[in-house]
Amino acid sequence: MAEITNDLTWSISRAGLFQSCQRAYYYRYYGYWGGWKFDADEKAKLLYVLRNVKPMILWAGTIVHETIKDALTRYAATGEVPTPPALQQHATELLRAGWLETINKEWQERPSKKTNLFELYYGDGENYGECKKLPREQTDAIKERVMSALDAFSRSQVLKDILATSTKQWQPIDANLFFMLDDIKVWACPDFAYTDASSILHIIDWKTGKEHPAQLRLQLACYALYAIKTLNVPLENVAIHGVLLNDFGRRSDYQVDQALIDSVTSQIKVSFNAMKKKLKDAEKNLAVEDDFPCNPSDFNCSTCPFLRVCPAVQQ
Repeated sequence: MAEITNDLTWSISRAGLFQSCQRAYYYRYYGYWGGWKFDADEKAKLLYVLRNVKPMILWAGTIVHETIKDALTRYAATGEVPTPPALQQHATELLRAGWLETINKEWQERPSKKTNLFELYYGDGENYGECKKLPREQTDAIKERVMSALDAFSRSQVLKDILATSTKQWQPIDANLFFMLDDIKVWACPDFAYTDASSILHIIDWKTGKEHPAQLRLQLACYALYAIKTLNVPLENVAIHGVLLNDFGRRSDYQVDQALIDSVTSQIKVSFNAMKKKLKDAEKNLAVEDDFPCNPSDFNCSTCPFLRVCPAVQQ
């Protein structure tokens, strides 16, 4: 088996974290490395646990995405049409399983495979991982968020359009895809994509939060760039959409033109070079923690998984 290496790559999430807080960026992409090994140092082991701590609202979004992915995969295999009861039952099972994983601290043995919720891990201050209660209204709100998103998905015009298309025209569902932009490995993992009868490739991103147009445009533009470079789809045949599931499944369309492609290409290169310049040894992708300053703020710190080790918080 080939040795796993920690390589400098680019993704929307990586670039966003680098921009918001470089210390959190260091912890997530460098400090944790090797923390899954038995003989790793204690800080790397702790950071490996922390990088997998997830706020409930993001966990809810993950469950919605997983449920939709499973439903569409099942439809492709069996022809079973997604319905609200089936979707919501599947999501309920995922919610219960994740909750128990957190309560029983199964993440201690398998940090990257088992759910570890921020609100429970940090619930008792220094007594990390021991909090076992949350207000009922908080957990009910998360469940309702998941159920309403799935109900909107099942009734959306987007789903009708997908099911009206042959599954042979579907792209791999929610796959880990990448493309090369010069020497930069760029991750592009659209939630769904299909080609309609007019040869238009529709690229879709399911959203369970509010629409942030600049961020969503950049994300969808990356997917469009992947389609153009890797799938050889002409620019004029690419359509990109965000589907706002907690806004009744509203589809938000973004125009694909050369200006957008040029813009995202430039942004990726500038962002990648900024990350590269922070490295102690760019060729070996070696980073030094002190070279990545903290950027404390209410927004950055409110749900940051690295609060336990962050020097800005510990002062």
